[in-house]
Amino acid sequence: MKITAAAALLFLLLQCQSKPPCAQQRPEEDFLSTLQCDADFTFLMGSPLSSRYAQVDAIKLVFDLKTNKLYFINNHKYNFHFDFCTRYLSYPEGLDVFNAVEYGHRGTRQYLLANLNYYRASDVYTLEFFSGDEITAPQIQNLFDEVSKVVYFKDKLRLLTGDGVQTPNMAAAQCITIDELFAHQKYQPMVLSKSYGYLQRVGKADFESHVFTGRDIILTDFLPNDLPFCQGILTTAFQTPLAHINILSHNRKTPNCAYKGAWEDPNIQALAGKLVCYEVLPDTFYLREASLSQAQFFWDLKRKESGKKLPCDLQEKRLLDIAKIDRTSVAVVGAKAANFGELDKIILPDHSRLPTPEAAFAIPFFYYQQHISQHHLQAVIDRILNNDSILYNRPLLDKSLKALRDSIANSPLDPTLLRKVTEKMKAAKTYTEFRFRSSTNAEDIPGFTGAGLYTSKTGSLIRPDKSVDRAIKKVWASLWSLRAFEERMNANIDQSNLAMGILVHRAFGDEEVNGVAITRNLYREGYPAFTVNIQKGESSVVLPENEATPEQLLLKYGDLDVDTNDFSVEYISHSSLNGYQPVLSRAELGQLATYLYAIKKRFYYAAGGMVLGPGFYDFAMDIEFKLDKGSRKIYVKQAREY
Repeated sequence: MKITAAAALLFLLLQCQSKPPCAQQRPEEDFLSTLQCDADFTFLMGSPLSSRYAQVDAIKLVFDLKTNKLYFINNHKYNFHFDFCTRYLSYPEGLDVFNAVEYGHRGTRQYLLANLNYYRASDVYTLEFFSGDEITAPQIQNLFDEVSKVVYFKDKLRLLTGDGVQTPNMAAAQCITIDELFAHQKYQPMVLSKSYGYLQRVGKADFESHVFTGRDIILTDFLPNDLPFCQGILTTAFQTPLAHINILSHNRKTPNCAYKGAWEDPNIQALAGKLVCYEVLPDTFYLREASLSQAQFFWDLKRKESGKKLPCDLQEKRLLDIAKIDRTSVAVVGAKAANFGELDKIILPDHSRLPTPEAAFAIPFFYYQQHISQHHLQAVIDRILNNDSILYNRPLLDKSLKALRDSIANSPLDPTLLRKVTEKMKAAKTYTEFRFRSSTNAEDIPGFTGAGLYTSKTGSLIRPDKSVDRAIKKVWASLWSLRAFEERMNANIDQSNLAMGILVHRAFGDEEVNGVAITRNLYREGYPAFTVNIQKGESSVVLPENEATPEQLLLKYGDLDVDTNDFSVEYISHSSLNGYQPVLSRAELGQLATYLYAIKKRFYYAAGGMVLGPGFYDFAMDIEFKLDKGSRKIYVKQAREY
């Protein structure tokens, strides 16, 4: 079918075509010894095991050290190096021995194992190694030379450096870094999904003032720090998996991708303001004009029959020390405080406790509801929830919620609560400033994480401008922000039973480093790794400023209970604020890996997990951490199921 702009159908291959199909398929062949043309590469290639980049074609290769023979493996017959070595080369041992020996430095090693990847956007072929491979520099040089002799793209072949693998003394023109590859990419899929909405083309200068609706699909020429509720987003700036707008898109299950040429593309410009279908796929995305009937059918399918009920226990009136809280306390203090209490129970392999912010306690739901009742605000809430003329009129809803927040924040706090909280803070003695963090029953529930929806504030014992009562009331009021309200509506949550608890702990000064980790490999299912984003200083990982690039890496792990050094590092990109050098030392990464492993295991077993296998690898927690300035001590601030 002919695809034309006039038909308002946009089929984007992003100016990077796949290799031409092989004229003669050879499915019976297990491997090729040479690659003489595009057809040879196409015959063997498949998708890379890691999905960290788009538009990459991959071939696995094996070099037999005993026979000096090179094998380019047929991806359609063998998914892994181990498969080929056992089934074709008759390797006699199991996978554990294979991994230990064939990625090790021992004299018994029989094979050199690598991937040959073609990056279409850069028109570069790379020789790449597993980040934990102990292959020597001379072996890498030898393999690079052997591959160069038998491939038709010798002039475009580069060694991908970094990832903890030794680099031989090669000419600079023969090498390429991760950051150089990342810079050449034009397309980046983030959330693979499909949606319908009205395409809004809004630039950076107008983004804050633009009034979006929940039925919009947003195209921007920059990377926003925040994302209003919408049906999807397309940015020109690349993102990280843990960027705030990607976390929101992931939670909403709405499509999200980056394409560097989107803003200037005339076909996309022609769709601005129109109702479109937007779909993100691994190697491309689609935008096409849609009918209202198509869109309405899609929107109706997403609606649920009954709202999610929220747990809420208003019986507890004590301020609870963190030692008395665990993951079962959600109905009393909210999910954030409950999970923090669970973190407090974790004992590490060296018998020390997981480091979390000190002097922690929780304010239960009772006091939020008491404040609402004392100041007759429940009627205001009910009027909003039960009035369709407010619920479906966004400007009026915004105005009504602001009035509610102002009432919560401006009404006097119960003096008994203020006295109890102040006494609790003074009992810590060492600290004068504390962080008051939102902890609701409308987060971390099935199908709804609520990440980033609510507010945290600092309360001080000595600074009048940071009063404790103001901090408490501002946190409570954030329960009724427009964005939080709309996100809950979209998730079909029954908002009549909402409650806000507060997690309190000592506040920190400047951060040396801040970071976010997801305790599974976001790029390769069933493979043990933590996905980590780190940034120097206080520049946010999830809300980057001035398009600062955080460090992105995979921490690949073994049994960290037995050997805390049983991990390797695969860098995806480096921090632009740290001169593109690693932000954490290997020792610090080892500490972090141990903490992440302990948290993952604790919550995995608590959720009913039984065996540390593939199910464990893919079980994910979303964890925030920081390095305290000066001491460079790692603190775990938060954990929630991802």
